[in-house]
Amino acid sequence: MYLDLRIFRFCIQFVLENKECLQRTLALAVFTAVKRTIVIERHYARSLGVYNEELARREGGNTTEHEEPTDASVVMYWSLSVAIFSIGGMASSFLVSFVSDIRGRIKGMLFINVLAITAGLLMGLAKMGTPYLMVIAGRAIMGLYCGLSSGLVPLYIGEISPVKYRGAMGALHQLAIVIGILISQVIGLDFVLGNDDMWHVLLGLSGAPAILQSLLLLVCPESPRYLYIKLGKVEEACKSLKRLKGDYDTSKDIAEMQAEKEEAMNEVQMSILRLLRSSVYRQQLFVALMMHLSQQFSGINAIFYYSTSIFQTAGVGQPVYATIGVGVINIIFTLVSVNRH
Repeated sequence: MYLDLRIFRFCIQFVLENKECLQRTLALAVFTAVKRTIVIERHYARSLGVYNEELARREGGNTTEHEEPTDASVVMYWSLSVAIFSIGGMASSFLVSFVSDIRGRIKGMLFINVLAITAGLLMGLAKMGTPYLMVIAGRAIMGLYCGLSSGLVPLYIGEISPVKYRGAMGALHQLAIVIGILISQVIGLDFVLGNDDMWHVLLGLSGAPAILQSLLLLVCPESPRYLYIKLGKVEEACKSLKRLKGDYDTSKDIAEMQAEKEEAMNEVQMSILRLLRSSVYRQQLFVALMMHLSQQFSGINAIFYYSTSIFQTAGVGQPVYATIGVGVINIIFTLVSVNRH
């Protein structure tokens, strides 16, 4: 919560230093959009409910701190719970355009928050059913949510932000993600929530930010670009602009959106298949894809998902705190990115 308040203060600081461009409503809208926490599960057998007495007897109580359970079912369920998140995110990412255009930016984010809350309930109530199945199902649904949210949030922020601060505000989305990762690592410590009694609460908390975001979204204005370009609602677009930027002459912004709308109407609809075949966008598409592929093949996801085990195998005395150190470094350099924008 303290780190969430720091994000909000960052937005308010923009308002205080740049009153001619930014309003409190804009700061609230940006804060609300990036308000999310990713809770990464870090426990193996016990968290998935597949640690049993037979496995404990085979270990004989002599397992060293650098060894991990080798039971095949433990490895399978743990691997599936990790991988299913990415599969869900990949599948739902193709629906971002559909959800944002049909439901709108605000309603779209409200709609997908149902997924996050459902996932949080499944994982939070895992002890009442079959724990590993409920955790895997919750992870899959949370993956669907994150795939949609990762597209909707930057889209909304980009459309409501002034051009001068669009880069910095867009980077706040990534800042919120890395802060969420750090929070999950801290509250996942054994003496906080990462223990046999409270692990289900830890997983269930991943749905809590969606509840707060849903309440805040009710007072956030819809994207003026969506209202004008997609729906053709001029008056509502003007009202939204004034809520975001204050009482000013909106004619310049309306003219800009009108030109964008006319340009979009004259362009041929670009499907994914046509985009892949087009020679005009081939180089740009190749560069963008290679950037994302390089990020994935760099092993960063493996570090975040299995960092504790990696440090443990390397012989680090307190691997959990080393993992938290990785999270802190991630935040520091994300802040550098925000400041550079």
